[in-house]
Amino acid sequence: MIKHTLFFRFKPEATEAQRKALLAEYQGFPNVFPWMRNFSIGRNISERDSSFEYAFSIEFDNREDLDRYLLSEEHERHVVERFRPLVATRAIVSFVPDEL
Repeated sequence: MIKHTLFFRFKPEATEAQRKALLAEYQGFPNVFPWMRNFSIGRNISERDSSFEYAFSIEFDNREDLDRYLLSEEHERHVVERFRPLVATRAIVSFVPDEL
């Protein structure tokens, strides 16, 4: 299993309507990419670090499924047309949980 996480902060000029539309779009991702597992998204409530406003997490069964998502036309179009125009900063991590 691979866990894929994204943390982001909107640009100050992003309107409330634009923010809501982008967040709603993410809710539909599991329908567009049915090989996603355990998709969740939410607002950062940390009192220790407010670098990012939102985060989402997805699990994939294997690297092939992660790449099928990341390299898809739908994902690339979303990033270029919808995500980058509204997001000021982001961090992305994909990892395989260690068996300690």
